[in-house]
Amino acid sequence: MTPFQILRVAHLLPGAWIISRRSSMDEWEKNYRVLQRYSRKAIKAFGFELHVQGAEDLPTQGPLFFVSNHQGTLDPAPIVASCPIPLAFISKKENESIPLLGRWAQLIGTIHFDRETREGNVHMLRESARRLKQGKNLLIFPEGTRSKGDEMHAFKMGSLQPAYMGKAAIVPVTLKHCYALDEKKSHIRSISVIYGKPIPYEEYGKIKQEELLTRLHDEIQRNVYAR
Repeated sequence: MTPFQILRVAHLLPGAWIISRRSSMDEWEKNYRVLQRYSRKAIKAFGFELHVQGAEDLPTQGPLFFVSNHQGTLDPAPIVASCPIPLAFISKKENESIPLLGRWAQLIGTIHFDRETREGNVHMLRESARRLKQGKNLLIFPEGTRSKGDEMHAFKMGSLQPAYMGKAAIVPVTLKHCYALDEKKSHIRSISVIYGKPIPYEEYGKIKQEELLTRLHDEIQRNVYAR
């Protein structure tokens, strides 16, 4: 977090830190609910209004594999704030060492991995598939890096492999204007999260990943530009 961001949520940090120290790594769902409350408070403290579409139609039973565009550093906040069912993230290893945020990521079961090594990628795939087969929900940012705006980067090949391996339903997620959370001065005061219709494994299982990646990318990009 930048000094500006820390200043806006400074009143929330002591409580979040104390709870994070007292929380158990094994209580993912309980930790998620606590983080959800803090995420909503943080968004409000930043001065933004959060709009959510489609969350009420999400299945209550997993596994679900969420696929989201990546606009800014704090994208996990509106996702956790809006998603009614617990999920964990697939994230690069460097994020694990971020003070407080890295700890909370661990507490909700985030899978951190080294993207630069074969061993790291194999670990991610195996652990993701294992979690999904257990009925847990995961989210990935297949762009791999922030777009910092409305125009999305291409999705990386292999991003959907965990879903195929775990036979999880895929849920496209669209973030709109969430990059404004990173900006010191912005005329944008409203951010949005749109949850698309889940695609069951039975529907996409025989589709090539490249084709499905293009389909998901185009759907999310349309939602970003839609009014």
